[in-house]
Amino acid sequence: MKAVFITKPGGPGVVHIKETAEPQLKDGQALVRVRAAGINYAEVVIRTGFYPDAPPFPFIPGYEFSGIVEKVQNTATIKIGEKVMGVTMFGGQAQLVAVNEEQLLPFAETMSFETAAAIPVNYLTAYIALIKFGHLQQGEKVLIHSCAGGVGTAAVQLALAHKAEVYGLTSSDEKIEYIRRQGVHHAINYKKEDFTEVINNLTSGKGVDIVLDSVGGPIFKRSLKLLSGGGRIICYGVTDMMASGRKRLWRIAWKYFTSPRVKILDLMQNNLGIYGLALNRFISDMSTIRPILEKILSLYSQGLIKPAISRIYGLDEISAAHAHLESGKSIGKLILNLNN
Repeated sequence: MKAVFITKPGGPGVVHIKETAEPQLKDGQALVRVRAAGINYAEVVIRTGFYPDAPPFPFIPGYEFSGIVEKVQNTATIKIGEKVMGVTMFGGQAQLVAVNEEQLLPFAETMSFETAAAIPVNYLTAYIALIKFGHLQQGEKVLIHSCAGGVGTAAVQLALAHKAEVYGLTSSDEKIEYIRRQGVHHAINYKKEDFTEVINNLTSGKGVDIVLDSVGGPIFKRSLKLLSGGGRIICYGVTDMMASGRKRLWRIAWKYFTSPRVKILDLMQNNLGIYGLALNRFISDMSTIRPILEKILSLYSQGLIKPAISRIYGLDEISAAHAHLESGKSIGKLILNLNN
């Protein structure tokens, strides 16, 4: 079978398509013929070599996929021929993947494979951040960094489904128009405006209830100051740290050791909460994320959410997909088509 391999630390050029042996099934597993897989920013981070849970190079990346069950071995619920979406720590960007049956979730015939592959990572991240950690309530104000990306788009849709007021930050006029079409109430180009000043003006200095921070660094400190009493900030990314690139690892280390520190007493005195979210640490706990995925699919069936897929790449375009994602110009979700 063919699979994507990240062969060593480096830029998009280290991502290759290779022939490899088909995976062997164990009891309770299903073999899925993958039709589509999500492409996520985490794979850019993995490429740098600065990712603690990554396996040794070379390895097959991919946290999410969709396809058709081809074989099973002593499974209780999953059947041959079912259309399924799946989550896995790695290995999803391959023509065949073997996973435990609890990692798979059947989806409706009317849903495309591309849409199914676009749901797990982005919507699980956004749902856990906003609902499980953030306890989002109707009418609350939510600030979303990287609002035009995959997780940002999912967070916007989930926040609107819960009738929240959404403040979105992004970096270009094109992305501003995109997030406005998604329904963002207050779209802010942080390269043209001081977002803290804009938000303080919009809220009469009261700030927001929830911040989703995928950037980190100095942005975290500025975001923390925007929280109102009882506010929560959920950190799920470090794009500020990764912006240095593989060739400047000393800058990554410097950003890590000089990242803002928080005093617990300050949090107590101001009734603030901070959460850190690493979705990969949830993937092995399907008892937690499966019910969330089911709720997400229910929201999809109600028309309240819909993945915004901006481009579908073929296997021979995977390096270009990485370059586009790393450029910061991508909008919405990128999908890899493995049906070739």
